[in-house]
Amino acid sequence: MSLHPALRFSDPRAFAERSIRAHGIALSGGATSDLDSRVLRAWRRSGAAGISPDQELPARVLTREQVADARQRTPLRHIAADVVASVSDTSAAGRHLVVLTDSRGCLLWRSGSPHVLRRADSIAFAEGADWSERGIGTNGISLALETGTLTHATAGEHYVRAHHGWTCTASPVRDARGRILGVLDVSHPVRFSSSETAALVRCGTRLAETLLANGVGGPSPDDPRPPDAGSRPGPGPDESTDRGDNPVTEIRLLGWRPSVIRADGSTVDLTPRRAELLALLASREAWTARSLSEALYGDRDATATVRGEVRRLRQLTGLSIDSQPYALASHERGCVDFLSVEHPDDLLPLSEIPAIIDLRYGI
Repeated sequence: MSLHPALRFSDPRAFAERSIRAHGIALSGGATSDLDSRVLRAWRRSGAAGISPDQELPARVLTREQVADARQRTPLRHIAADVVASVSDTSAAGRHLVVLTDSRGCLLWRSGSPHVLRRADSIAFAEGADWSERGIGTNGISLALETGTLTHATAGEHYVRAHHGWTCTASPVRDARGRILGVLDVSHPVRFSSSETAALVRCGTRLAETLLANGVGGPSPDDPRPPDAGSRPGPGPDESTDRGDNPVTEIRLLGWRPSVIRADGSTVDLTPRRAELLALLASREAWTARSLSEALYGDRDATATVRGEVRRLRQLTGLSIDSQPYALASHERGCVDFLSVEHPDDLLPLSEIPAIIDLRYGI
C-alpha cells in the first residue's frame, strides 16, 4: 500500500522521511510499496531520458533573450502578471514560491519572498529552466503535464535528490478548447506543507482560465504546439452542441485523465473543476442550483458561478444538461464509468471537495 495522501499534510515530516527512504530503495533496484505506481513509472521515464537523481541543473536553461521570446509566444503572456500576483506572497515572511510555465514545462514567470527566491535559485527553479520530465526528472510540474490535472510532489516523490526538501502543488492551465497552455505551481519547503496550497493553486488556475475565456490573451499564432496528444479540441463557445449523429459513448471520471469520448473517437479532456461538476451531475438524477453550489464550492449562494460552469461544460463537451433543476440526460449518465463499479476509489483521485470524497468511498 502506498503512502496515504492525507499524511502529506497531517504529518509532512513523516511523509518526507518515508518517501525519501522509498526513493533510495527504488533507485537501488529494490521494491517498495510506499510510492504511487504513477510516480514510479515517471521515475523510470526520467531515467530513460538520461536524467540523473544527482543532477543539479535542468538539461536546458534558456538565456534571457530566449525567455523574452518564449513569453511572447505563449497565450499566457497577457494574464501571467495578474495570475502570479494573485497567489504570490512577496513579503519578508512569505513561505511559498509561485511559478508559471509554458506548455512544455519551461519556467517563464515566478514570484516569492527574497528568502524563498534565494532557495529556489539553489536548485535552478528560476525563469528559463526546463522543469519538464525530460528536463529535470519527475516533479510537480512534470506530473501536472503528464496527468492533466492538479498534482502534488512532496520530498522523495521528486526524482532529483536536490528537490527532496520541497513540496510542490501544480495544475495545468487550459484554454477553452481544453488544450494545456502551461502549468501554475506553488512550491515551498516541506515543513510548510498544507492542504490550503491546493486551494490556492485551484484559485489561481480558475482565475487564469476565466481570464482566457473572457478573451484576455488567446491562442498565439506563433505557438506551434498542437492540442494534447490523443485528444481533439472540443467545441468553441459559439459552436453548436447538437451532436445527435455522434453521441457520447464514454465519460471517464476514474483515474487521472477525466474526459468525454464520442462515437467517432474524439476526446475532450476535462479540467479538474469541470470533471468535479460532471461527477456531481452524474451522481444523482437532478440538482438544484443551490445544492450544486454548496457541493461544488461549499457556498449555497454561488449559483451564478455554477450557472457559468454548467454553460461552459455544455459548450465544451456538447453534453445534454437540463436546467432548473440541473440534470444530465439519462442516456449520458449510462456512459459514466464510476457509476458502473462497486468501489469507485479512483474517482478523480486528486479532488479534495467533500462531495467527491463521499462518492469515492460510498459515504
